[in-house]
Amino acid sequence: MRKLAVVALAITGLAGTAAAQQYTSADIVGSPGGPGGLVTGYIHTGEPTVPHGNLGSRLIYLNNCKGETTSTGAPGCRITRGTNNSRTNTSSIASGNLAAYTGSDATWDAIVQCVRETYAPFNVTITDTDPGSQTPHFEAMAAGLPTQIGFSSATGGVAPFSCGIINNAITFSFLNQNPNNVNQACWIIAQETAHAFGLSHSMNSADPMTYIPNPPMKRFQNTSSCIGTQGCCQPSQECQCQEPGNMQNSYQKLMDIFGPSTPTPPMITFETPMDNANVSPGFVVRAMVTDESGVESVELLIDDTPVASLLTPPYAFNAPATITPGPHTVTIRAVDGGGTAGSASIDVQVGEPCDNDDACDSQGDGLVCVDGRCVPGESHPGGLGTECTAATDCVSGLCATKDGENRCVESCDLNANACPNDFECLSNGAGGGLCWPDPGGCLGCSTDGRPDPTAPIAAGLFVAFLFVRRRRRS
Repeated sequence: MRKLAVVALAITGLAGTAAAQQYTSADIVGSPGGPGGLVTGYIHTGEPTVPHGNLGSRLIYLNNCKGETTSTGAPGCRITRGTNNSRTNTSSIASGNLAAYTGSDATWDAIVQCVRETYAPFNVTITDTDPGSQTPHFEAMAAGLPTQIGFSSATGGVAPFSCGIINNAITFSFLNQNPNNVNQACWIIAQETAHAFGLSHSMNSADPMTYIPNPPMKRFQNTSSCIGTQGCCQPSQECQCQEPGNMQNSYQKLMDIFGPSTPTPPMITFETPMDNANVSPGFVVRAMVTDESGVESVELLIDDTPVASLLTPPYAFNAPATITPGPHTVTIRAVDGGGTAGSASIDVQVGEPCDNDDACDSQGDGLVCVDGRCVPGESHPGGLGTECTAATDCVSGLCATKDGENRCVESCDLNANACPNDFECLSNGAGGGLCWPDPGGCLGCSTDGRPDPTAPIAAGLFVAFLFVRRRRRS
């Protein structure tokens, strides 16, 4: 929790100054119809700014106010009016108690990642860990409702503005208006934080400084765009900073302030197989790939030959079933959102296909044998037989549904029925099969015990009608 005992000292002597002025929604430079139909904008406070060379911090703290307490003792941020000071929760434009963000932790993590990707080209750090009262920083309070700190319910976000950099500024993005919209939250936070650096609104639809809704994902654009929300210099207050030609390049302005980021390649960790593992043809390659700029693509290569690529996690692949026995080099190559590439490699020894689960032990823990290949079983996230809601939840990329039950499945040969114990190979209605958990009894049978061809099982986005192949492996 922040220590606010020094706030009274910070406010002393500010009565009657611009820092202590009471601002309202009428003072916001912006127009109806911004992100989510709300007004997002800034208040021209006229407070002193600093030259680019006197930048006080390269840290932007995203504060969802869950770790603080308001004056009533409830979770939230307590803001006092005065000279901007993010270290003491003092704001030049607002005061009051801002309720904590009401969205889920997973949604918040996605918002933080989106803001990181938006600011990725620049030498600035985005964090949601409180830097504390001793560390200068810019702060984006991303929580609560506008009415809690003196603005109308039509306000989506507001920031102090003075045509330049306001060190230690606090900006406000009222995410509880729509707590589950990641792109909208990211858009508002990026716009409001940039106002504290002296950026105006612009007419570039792909830029977070815009009011134009599509595309929903915004990134700072390296192109000059007309300043305004309804047209060039419309409303007229938008051009009060007298940019040359009334145009703005938000990317270059931020680059002038922060400079370029230091590119770092994605972090790649093999989950399976392990280095120098003995594997079977068709073996599974699964990797964890992360990057603060986001991951653009992930590719599997074997002996420097591309095999497959994915744009979204889970990053799991099958090696070719026709791979020759002997030593091979497996490489994962990834590209982040900024275009920086990285790779990691392991060596494997391809042997004979597996014929039972025990034969998979040398390739890693929790693997099971399906049609001669070792695949993750139920002890692995997204492994064979685990619950799923979409194909992307499964290592195999196949999520099947039967009688309201969703499970990750693997393709299998109907004639061989080479699924692990307690699984059956069921027809997908198109000549192939799927390993499905066998709970006992007759899967997909009608009440009179005969096979029912209308019992549905959906695999990924493909919907087929399955019937039972009641064969047991010898």
